[in-house]
Amino acid sequence: MRMAGKQVGNIRQQIDLFGKEDEALGQTPSVLSRPVQRKTLTQGLDQDLTQLEKEINRLTELVRQKTETVSRKSQELYELQYGERRQKTEEELVAEIQLLQSQVERTKEITGVSIQKYSKETDETGKNSHLEVEGSVLGNQFSVQFDVEIPEEENCVAIRNLNLLVEDSILKKLHDPLLQLSDNNALGSFFSLMEQFSRWNIYRQETFHHFTEKYPDIVSTDSDEETVLLLQNPQISESLTLCVMWSFTIDPLCRFHPDLRLKVIVHKQLLEADQENVIKEAPQMFQKMVDLYGIERGIDAMVQLMSGG
Repeated sequence: MRMAGKQVGNIRQQIDLFGKEDEALGQTPSVLSRPVQRKTLTQGLDQDLTQLEKEINRLTELVRQKTETVSRKSQELYELQYGERRQKTEEELVAEIQLLQSQVERTKEITGVSIQKYSKETDETGKNSHLEVEGSVLGNQFSVQFDVEIPEEENCVAIRNLNLLVEDSILKKLHDPLLQLSDNNALGSFFSLMEQFSRWNIYRQETFHHFTEKYPDIVSTDSDEETVLLLQNPQISESLTLCVMWSFTIDPLCRFHPDLRLKVIVHKQLLEADQENVIKEAPQMFQKMVDLYGIERGIDAMVQLMSGG
C-alpha cells in the first residue's frame, strides 16, 4: 500500500509538472507577440518624425528666402536714399574734397612723401598694370616705374620690374642699396630708405649750419666732404683739428643707421705735450657726450675744448 501511495504521488507530481509546462507553453504566444507590437509602433513614430523633419526643412527654407528678400530690398532702399545712386550735393562734394586734401597733407607730414604725377596702364584682362609715379621725399625728387600683377589664386598683388630713379647726388651715396631694392622689387623699403636718408640729411645740414653761425671763428665745413664739420682754433690751427664726421651705414637689409664719430688730426709735438691725454681721449669723450646728452651737446663740448673755454 505504501508503495502504491508513493507511485500515486509520483504520478501526481509528474502530472503537475506537465501541467506547468503546458501552462508555460500556453503563455508563449502572448510573450512573443509583444516585440511585434512594439516594432509596429516604432515604425509609425519614425514615419511621423520623418514627415515632421520635412516640414521643418520646408519652413526653414521659406524663412531663409524671405529673409534674403527683405535684406536685399532694404539694401536697395538704403543705396537709393544714401548710397552712390543718390546725386550728392555741392556741399557734400566740397566736404569730401577737403577731407581728401587733409588726408594727403597728413600723410605727407608723417611719411614726407609727396606725389606729383601718377599714371597707370592696365591690360585687357584687368590683372596686369604698369604704373609710373613721380614725386619727392622731404624735397628729394624721385621717380618709380613698376608692373603690378594679380595672381589668379592669391589675394595679393605682386610687384615686378621695379625701376628707381633719384637725383645724382643721392644716387652717389645710395647706389648699392638702391640697386638691391630694385632687384628685389622692394618698393616699400625704397620709400623707407629715402625717408630716413632725407631726414638725416636735413638734420645734419641744420646742425652744421647752427654751429658755423654760432662759432664762425672755430667751426667750418669741409669743402670736399659735406658730412664733415671742422673745429680749429685760429691760434693753433696748423697743429690741431677736430673733425666731426657725420655719415651713415646701411645694413644688408637696406636699413639706415646714422654714424657719428670724432677724428683728431694733431701734430706729433702737440700730442707729446698733452700729458693729461685730453686730445687722445677726445673721441671717447665726444661719444659719451653724444650718448648722454645728444649730438648738439657733444659738438658744443668739442668746440669749448678747442677754444679753451
